[in-house]
Amino acid sequence: MSLAVYEWRKLFRLPALWAFLALSLLFNTCLICTLSEWDRAFFNETSADAALLGQRVDQAFCDGLSALPETENRSILLQSVTGLENIFETYDTGILKEFYTDMVKDSPTAVSWMAWKYDTLSARVDHLSQTGAGMDLYAGPVTQGSHQFLFGTLMRSILGEAGIAAMLGTLYLLGYEGMHRMEGLACTSRTGRQLRRTKVLAALAASPVFLVLVAVPTLGLYFVRFDYGGVWNANVSSQFNYLSDMLLIRPFLTWGDFSMAGYLMAALALGVALTVSFSLLAAFCGTLVRSPYLAALAAGILCFGGLGLTSALGNLKLWVGYVLSCFQPTIVWLCCGGWFTELGLNAVLPWQETIAVAADLLLLGIGTALALRRFRRKDVLT
Repeated sequence: MSLAVYEWRKLFRLPALWAFLALSLLFNTCLICTLSEWDRAFFNETSADAALLGQRVDQAFCDGLSALPETENRSILLQSVTGLENIFETYDTGILKEFYTDMVKDSPTAVSWMAWKYDTLSARVDHLSQTGAGMDLYAGPVTQGSHQFLFGTLMRSILGEAGIAAMLGTLYLLGYEGMHRMEGLACTSRTGRQLRRTKVLAALAASPVFLVLVAVPTLGLYFVRFDYGGVWNANVSSQFNYLSDMLLIRPFLTWGDFSMAGYLMAALALGVALTVSFSLLAAFCGTLVRSPYLAALAAGILCFGGLGLTSALGNLKLWVGYVLSCFQPTIVWLCCGGWFTELGLNAVLPWQETIAVAADLLLLGIGTALALRRFRRKDVLT
């Protein structure tokens, strides 16, 4: 049996891990239960209507909706779609450009970055106008609330729990021999000195499993309560979907075309990469610092200290530093409700959250590899 399998057995036989996952699922269940029955009933009825009539709101959709048996929810839905126009035909990204460049006006470099981003975004608005994406129903008047709950609240909770489990699991494996006073014995052999590399690889491979263990039951419960049968093929850039940032409301402008199902799959895929990046961060700290407790403290300081640094840079109006700090994993995690959109003040590049996670994986991977090399050299010398 390979060494990696032994490491996985250590990790997945840890009672504390399963207790943490159970508490995570309990917390997520409580989050789902906070949604009102009216929201659930309206969403499910709207989804059923969309499954019958299609997602595109046009005259045929309105006529078909009017012909259905009248209910309170259908009356509200009919009022919301009557006279609906394609907002992207007249939408001007200059509004966003003016707002955010004014926010960072103290930094000419940041102003030029923001201006370039929103000039680039104007081509996406033209595309959305031509495809009529804004005329998709999605879930009608409850679209924004349901979308932000799923991706801004529930997904953030899932990713946060998976990231914590990945970090703690990584530190547990790296500190296992030290906690059992076996590290000196293990390092007397060449295989033992290379064991940390195996531990890191085993922890990285386990990280997506943690996400699956949290996401599958949580999302399963959510989708049992909320029927997405008529919503899966809706364009997430429907005009019923929007983002609100610093009292500025703007459409949900994505850099690519996403159906609801495609957006969920893309968010989960990026979530896997983000979870692995948190595991790499813990591996980096755990390799440099022998004590797992001190390594956990160092990882916590990097995560929460990074959030504090971003906030401080914004308050000091050091906008170039602020923008660069938004590439750290914790900021990407916080912004999950707006992934694949322009992200307002938290991005200066199209697809920045994806680029940031890729860069974090590369840099943390290099840093961890160098730390492992230093660890082996130090043990050889001692």
